[in-house]
Amino acid sequence: GDISYAWEIINAYVPLMQEMLKQDPYIVIKLRSTFLKLASMMEIPLVRITQANSPDLVSVSNYYSGELVKFVRRVLEIIPISMFELLKELIHLQTNEIRELPTRLPKAELKDYAQLEERYRLARYTHQISKFTEGILAMETTLMGVVSVDPKQLLEDGIRKELVRQLASSLNQMLVFRSSRVDEFETACSS
Repeated sequence: GDISYAWEIINAYVPLMQEMLKQDPYIVIKLRSTFLKLASMMEIPLVRITQANSPDLVSVSNYYSGELVKFVRRVLEIIPISMFELLKELIHLQTNEIRELPTRLPKAELKDYAQLEERYRLARYTHQISKFTEGILAMETTLMGVVSVDPKQLLEDGIRKELVRQLASSLNQMLVFRSSRVDEFETACSS
């Protein structure tokens, strides 16, 4: 069936799709079929252009394919965001809650240093991060109109974008100066 009417209403479903992805990263395989169905939205405008023998067929195809790829990226951007949230929890756990093991440890204190609950959370966070990666990589390379979408590249781009956002946010919080003196800048950088 034709789904060309969905160009306007599909954006309302992005938060729902992202919430589903956050809860179950393997849902991306099912979303792939949705993305393929959305590719049919391009058929109607392209059929009309082909019937008119217009030389704009390639540029219009590229435009609609680009719009579809932007939509796919917007839906899937929740995966790197969720990964970084889990990484933040993982880092907090490793730096603040899990104690380092001494080189020598009396047998009686072994249970205290085991920290089973903390290590379980560490393993759970690590597993959740790997599930997000597996989920997006399970989506095969897909042709969205005239543009090929590689899930590995989508993941890399998303991680890069989220890393830049995280770094910019951290620098914005850390590098706040009360005055414009150079010594204050050097002090802030060294701390």
